[in-house]
Amino acid sequence: MDQPVPSSPAWKKPSDVMKVRLKGKKRRSVSASHHQANAKATLPGSQGPDASTGEVRTGKRRNPFGHSSSARERKRAHSEILPGETEGGSHQNKLFDALDTEAGEVFQESSTSSPAILNRIKSESDANHTRLAESEEPKAADDTGQSQSLTWKDSYPVDWCLKTRVRFLSDSPFTWCGTLKTNEEAAGLSWFTRGTHHDETIPADEKDAQSRSRLHQCGMVWVHPSLPWVKLYPRIHNEGKQTRPSFVANDKDLQDSLLTSWCESFRSLFHQLRAGHCPYFYLCGYQSTVLFRAAGVGGFKHVHAFLTPTTKGLRELFKAEGIEVSMPLVPSQGDNNENGIDQEHSNSHQPVKTEEDEDDDEEEFNQEGDDAASSWLQSMGLDQQSFPTLDPRRVKFQRDESIKLDNRPQSLVLISGSSTQALYNFLLNSDIMIAPTGTQAGIPPTLLSPAPFEGGTLTASKVKSGKLQIAVGNSMQGCFHLEVTGPILPSNVHALTQLVSSSQERFSVNLSNHSPTIMFSAVPPNNAISLRDRKSKLVNCNLSPELMDYFTKGEDTDDHATIQELVFAEEKYSWTSLT
Repeated sequence: MDQPVPSSPAWKKPSDVMKVRLKGKKRRSVSASHHQANAKATLPGSQGPDASTGEVRTGKRRNPFGHSSSARERKRAHSEILPGETEGGSHQNKLFDALDTEAGEVFQESSTSSPAILNRIKSESDANHTRLAESEEPKAADDTGQSQSLTWKDSYPVDWCLKTRVRFLSDSPFTWCGTLKTNEEAAGLSWFTRGTHHDETIPADEKDAQSRSRLHQCGMVWVHPSLPWVKLYPRIHNEGKQTRPSFVANDKDLQDSLLTSWCESFRSLFHQLRAGHCPYFYLCGYQSTVLFRAAGVGGFKHVHAFLTPTTKGLRELFKAEGIEVSMPLVPSQGDNNENGIDQEHSNSHQPVKTEEDEDDDEEEFNQEGDDAASSWLQSMGLDQQSFPTLDPRRVKFQRDESIKLDNRPQSLVLISGSSTQALYNFLLNSDIMIAPTGTQAGIPPTLLSPAPFEGGTLTASKVKSGKLQIAVGNSMQGCFHLEVTGPILPSNVHALTQLVSSSQERFSVNLSNHSPTIMFSAVPPNNAISLRDRKSKLVNCNLSPELMDYFTKGEDTDDHATIQELVFAEEKYSWTSLT
């Protein structure tokens, strides 16, 4: 007897399934709301059933993240927590408080605020002044290698890094800094163009007027080209994704006119440098910056130049043009041996291969491998030009270790002697320093100089002063500030520091360094010529005696650094440096 075949379940459409689920979800939500309304009605202070309608008032929905305990219960619970602990039993509050206090006050139970920065400078300087009276030797470093106290000297190191802003902070007001009068502005301009130095023997009532004139003099610099509607300093900066094209990008005649004027200014400035009438000048391009220095500056015997950053291709191009370059910031093999590297080889009596022999063997091995790869491609019937990555010349270029230094701070090169003239000719006849695209396309590099030259434009930095509030720990402390913004050269920084030190007993200086030029101060000074010969080569630069001593330093290897912060107190200087 045949058994009945079970029928298949009825097919359901997806829309029907979703309707059933939505109905169930709605039913559950309605029941939950009624349950919540009943619970709300039983709570103290809640609304009961309405007398007229008999319905329950649900009221405002309770916050599911709120605490049910009253304020009195929470206060009693906090009072039962141990001192220094939180509800979780940890020192979280102390950890967050430590972020806003000094390192030595991390876990101290003190309600007093941190002292002001200038008060700390005062206390440190007083203690340092007492220590210097007992002994002129600096305090030795501890076992960790960190100095136990600040180092104070009569002068600060030579800093060849360009600045974009210099800010002076002091606990006493800059009473002499105010609006320039007509005669004060004219005096400062005349002193700068004539190279006149200030006179200390002036009446007391005219000292403030002279200080304002000197401040105007200290912020001046010669610039070329001068295009007020184009930002030409600093030249190396992030332009962003959306940039406007240069105003000379599509005008060839205008580009040629700007380049011709720039070549005349560059020629005039370099000739003044060679003749000893200009101590230094900067050439700021869109990718690299060049610092030209006269003979005698930094202890160098001849005119020399520094260029940073560089690439392998640029260094090879210099070599092809007959420009000899050296990389003073790259440690040599001899320096490594002196520092204790390869001591095992130095103590061994067995003959060791020199670095040149090892390089030759490695190059020969690599050459054989490249030739084998080319032969294999030809044997397979393939054209070598179809595989540019296997080009032996390209492979050899990529294996060069010096490529790792490209566009890094250590890629700085030094050009000295006759090669400096070759570099001048190369930059004069090449457009390698001119941007091909972007907002700087077609605009020649910026020339910055403390000495006048043909086509140069005299530019004054922006100066402002006043009172500001500084966050010190958990409190705000008031202090007075003097800020100078613009292209600031090393001579400007030195002159500003000398000016402020003549009126303020103690102050601090914050320096905004132009990052691509930081490594100019990392090159140690040279002792090729004596101090007397250095000054004789710069006698025509019309430098003040203080500035002459500043630029001719060279005996002490510590007299060069990129200063980030400078502190002056009790006629002494202390600083923090980047290099």
